[in-house]
Amino acid sequence: MTEIGESVSVSIPKDDPDKELSATVLEVEFLKPFKDCINQATISPPHWPASVDSNGFSAKAVVLPFNKAPHKAKVKVKVTSKNYSGNGKLIGVLKGSVVFEGSISLSSGEHTVEVTSTSAPAYLSWVKGPISWGIEAVDKSLSIGRTPVEIFFVFSDPAALAFFAPKGVWIEALRFLFAKARLESLTDKVAAVAEVTRACFSLVNHKYDVVRGGAHYGGATTRFKLKAYMDGTSGEVNCYDQAYAVIVFSGALGVKTDGLFLRPFGFIRPVNLVGWGRCNNPFPKDTPIKDFLEVDPQSVRRSSFGNHMFCEFTAKIYDACAGPVRGNVDRAGYVKATIDDVMPPGYTVADMGTAAGMVNITSLGAGVASVE
Repeated sequence: MTEIGESVSVSIPKDDPDKELSATVLEVEFLKPFKDCINQATISPPHWPASVDSNGFSAKAVVLPFNKAPHKAKVKVKVTSKNYSGNGKLIGVLKGSVVFEGSISLSSGEHTVEVTSTSAPAYLSWVKGPISWGIEAVDKSLSIGRTPVEIFFVFSDPAALAFFAPKGVWIEALRFLFAKARLESLTDKVAAVAEVTRACFSLVNHKYDVVRGGAHYGGATTRFKLKAYMDGTSGEVNCYDQAYAVIVFSGALGVKTDGLFLRPFGFIRPVNLVGWGRCNNPFPKDTPIKDFLEVDPQSVRRSSFGNHMFCEFTAKIYDACAGPVRGNVDRAGYVKATIDDVMPPGYTVADMGTAAGMVNITSLGAGVASVE
């Protein structure tokens, strides 16, 4: 555990007994970060000192855009010097991927220095660890301290979306997402939404509610139970929950994804149903359930979806409930590939989302107004 206020002051052995120079980092504040929160409390600067746990999670994590360098920070440094004047260079290095530089007075006193990044990730990143600070003077280089930080680099401001606007993007959501999805080094929003969809579909403790198809995390209510979803409190989901998850986690990266609602839907072609595997019968009337998830398409015991919710980004479809569908089809292609035109006796094309003039897809926009 790193304690608040921890710092290190190291002085290089002196060649000239009449000259002395040492310094200590007192405070670090990143300038113009995106609004973020932990435990639904908005984070305020400075971003160090701050407690950091054994996983490198900081109580004052930072969210920045990866595509809008340079980034800036203010660093407060206490300098003790003798027979030094003018300025030196203050340098901070975080895991070699983020480097900050600025000019610092070498005179004794507390100095607030604005540093600018000379290098930073040019892609989605989660960077955590100590920034190692040093000063370079004409005749001396010295290490002056290490400040543990945690920084997320995302596309744009997540708080521009209504559900994160009041308190800022949840740091817990970003940690969850970067841990579950393969996001590191992605630069393309389409690829990022596809990976968010795959990750939501692949969560080991989430499976479709094959008994009643009900929402368990607030799906279709405009309020998403984000904490409970990440905790896997229920263990069951429906299409509304999964669509909300894609919308909210994409939003955490600064990407606005729309929800779509289709009614009627009808019978689903054999696809992988979240948490279950191959399925064309999402509400089996027989047990054991796992043995009746895929049946003869004309079986009278076959069940259908009355309606369905999924997502759209750049006119392509994303579905973390069935498939998963990861942006490889548009609306028409999704309907054709997903809705089965073979059905049990007694049903007609009018019962299906494929019926001429009945592809009633409604755009819900983000659909999510708040998270809890």
